Amino acid sequence: MKRIVKLAAVAVLCAAFLMGLIATANGAPANVYLMAVNDRPMEMTAENMPMMAGGALYVPYTMLSSRATTINLGVSAQYNSTRRTVLVSSGQQGVVFDLQANNAYDIRSNPLDAHAVVRNSMVFLPIMWLCNYFGSINCTLTRTNYGTLVRVTNSAVVLSDREFVDAASSQLADNYYRYLASIQPASTPTPTAAPTARPTAGPRPSATPTPSEPLPGERAEVTLAYRWGDQAAEAARLLENASQRALFLFTPEELAANDGLVRRLAAAGHTLGLVLTGETAEDCLVQAEEGASLLAAMARCPLFIVEAPALNGDGRAALEQAGYVLWEPHLRADDYGSAGAVMRALSARRINRVELTCDGTGLDLSRYLWSAMTAASCRVYQATAPLLAQAGD
Repeated sequence: MKRIVKLAAVAVLCAAFLMGLIATANGAPANVYLMAVNDRPMEMTAENMPMMAGGALYVPYTMLSSRATTINLGVSAQYNSTRRTVLVSSGQQGVVFDLQANNAYDIRSNPLDAHAVVRNSMVFLPIMWLCNYFGSINCTLTRTNYGTLVRVTNSAVVLSDREFVDAASSQLADNYYRYLASIQPASTPTPTAAPTARPTAGPRPSATPTPSEPLPGERAEVTLAYRWGDQAAEAARLLENASQRALFLFTPEELAANDGLVRRLAAAGHTLGLVLTGETAEDCLVQAEEGASLLAAMARCPLFIVEAPALNGDGRAALEQAGYVLWEPHLRADDYGSAGAVMRALSARRINRVELTCDGTGLDLSRYLWSAMTAASCRVYQATAPLLAQAGD
């Protein structure tokens, strides 16, 4: 009988070992949780990494704090260190997690079947329970090569989970390896000739930057222009969901044919500009005057920014002397095969001017590019006449 028990115990241990090997072979450590809010990866450390407790998934309250994430999900969490409570509120509903009493109640003091967990001085909240309670936020789990991605989203999210994982893979990898480095015990001195061992918890793509290397396009400064196309309204919606505005460019003919869209863009606070197709400064000046009159009549806004791709330096100077500011993109996203290629092309200049086209392909590229720029902490500015004139280059 004892032999049978021993054999059973050995079998269990072997099965657990094999499951660990399978998880490592699949490249997704089951005990590591990465984090993202909408289309932005969040920094994961040993102190704030999500965890399972009592069969429920818990995330740090900071994932619901707009101060910590700079993203307003419509459901926010605030910690009161004096009372040792966390208030999670949507404006209409609210839940108070009392850390001292280890209970929860709504804003009318009705008890709720939930509680928070404290680990390493960080407060963790039951995210699936909160999603069900409020209904306006969602939480998904996605296996990646670097662990399980916990992603909290609302209706403003742009990318699907798989699209996000593809677009932010380098940032997720970088976060994962920083986490591994932070939990590694201090090693004893080794001879200088000995190679440094790499973590073996999962494969690391050779193209992934090391933590000491800057990510492609990291912290670049960007202004965006969208060339008119049949997806212009959807491009504007994506921008507005991200609390951003951009420059939209029309030819005079496109301007005249899209008065409703032009008014909608102007009302939303986007900048409107004109693409001048003339081959001489005289022709372009005539087009600019016609476009300025159209904009004034349609949207009650002035025309300051123009693009004149056919003109040489003297022609562009003539437009500037007439009071116009020229939009000249440093790169056109259509010339690059992916958002990653666009990010790698961004330089250290004061402002990178990037132009996209509002067609189906350009819109897909725009979605990935927004995620990549967010992950790389790019600073995105609205293209206005004063900003373009100041940048100069």
